[in-house]
Amino acid sequence: MTISQSQAVWELCREGLPLLADDAERRWETGATFEPDTRVRLSREARGLIERSNWEASRRFSETTLQ
Repeated sequence: MTISQSQAVWELCREGLPLLADDAERRWETGATFEPDTRVRLSREARGLIERSNWEASRRFSETTLQ
């Protein structure tokens, strides 16, 4: 996991959403993006970290498939 992904997982846990954090971590490890349910209220910081983490996961996955 990247630093941003670890920070996103930590932030989700801090906001009281450990199950969402687990789901995000599983998805990012496989190169998938994580889209939380829109009904879940997240801080701006958490949403920003999730967006960056999704970008990093897709980028890392595409780099490994090109090799």
